Amino acid sequence: MNDVTPIASPRRPSESGADRRGSRPREDGATSRVASLVRRVVPTQSQADTFGWVVAWFLLVAISVQLVAIVVDNLTYNLWPAYDTNAYWLAAQHVFNGQPLYARAEIWTAGAYKYPPVFAQLVLPISLVPEGLIDWIWRLCGVMCLRYMCGSWKLAVLAALQWPVMSELGFGNVTLQLGAVALWSFHDKRAIYLLPWFAGMKFGPALLLPYLWATRPETRRPIYIGCTAFALACLASISIAPGLWFDYLGTFGWETGSQMHAMFVYAIVPDHGGLDFALRLALATAAILVAIRWRLDWLAFIAATATMPIFSLTRLAVLVALWPLWLRGVVDRWRQADGPWQRWLTAPLVHLDMLPRLSREGRAAE
Repeated sequence: MNDVTPIASPRRPSESGADRRGSRPREDGATSRVASLVRRVVPTQSQADTFGWVVAWFLLVAISVQLVAIVVDNLTYNLWPAYDTNAYWLAAQHVFNGQPLYARAEIWTAGAYKYPPVFAQLVLPISLVPEGLIDWIWRLCGVMCLRYMCGSWKLAVLAALQWPVMSELGFGNVTLQLGAVALWSFHDKRAIYLLPWFAGMKFGPALLLPYLWATRPETRRPIYIGCTAFALACLASISIAPGLWFDYLGTFGWETGSQMHAMFVYAIVPDHGGLDFALRLALATAAILVAIRWRLDWLAFIAATATMPIFSLTRLAVLVALWPLWLRGVVDRWRQADGPWQRWLTAPLVHLDMLPRLSREGRAAE
């Protein structure tokens, strides 16, 4: 019996296994490049991560458009003059020209200068610069201080659209600068040299000095040096222009009985400015004692930045600093459980640079 060996039927070259295998690397290479591009644009580690990216960037784009519109709209009105910076510029002008620095005014009077004479003397050079330029230099300084308090540019963009923050940037007040220095003082001894100067302007930052003295012994030398430097500067100012200091002390007489009625201003005793400030200072002092007892930086920060002779609701702008100072740690500890709720709710915060990524976040979480 003859064995007949079957003859293999011919195949087209395109049907050969080798050719099919040869075309697959080209297809896989193109697919991987597309996938790599998608991963760079949109996170694909998990559905929660992608959700967080979409929410974060939607907010950033929408708010950025609104911020640009607000700035452009304000620029059309005389390049957006700064209400409070105007008072500083006028004070420098008055010192330069030998004009009276203080005059009786209501809390809503534009251009009224209410700080000690030493500050007007120190900023004397700005009297030689156009006011509009000073407005924008100080406003940009406020933006940088806002960035520091937020801890990231993305959070700063979100915060800038909030009414208290935008108002303070528009007014050109010292609120954001004060908040940045107060926050900085918890992390760097160099900031403590500036605290007595802000205390001389707004009084509230003085509450941070006993708090830091009690909770951080290493800050006692900077506190002593900073207070001494400020006292010497005041003595030098008094020797140069004692009349200005008599005028300044005279303002306390009529300001203590001033009416606390103005837009955005909140007062416990609206008809008596001195009593209102005394009550708020007493409450802040009690808060500082509690903060010292339990070493609560966030409570000390609130007490120091909220205690001013005139409390405007726009002062709440500094509360953005509570995120890096306190709330970020609270949320970060909560999300360590790595459950579904934690992943979905905190995913936008990760893409807003408000929280670092978890080390195990790369794995699929759904």
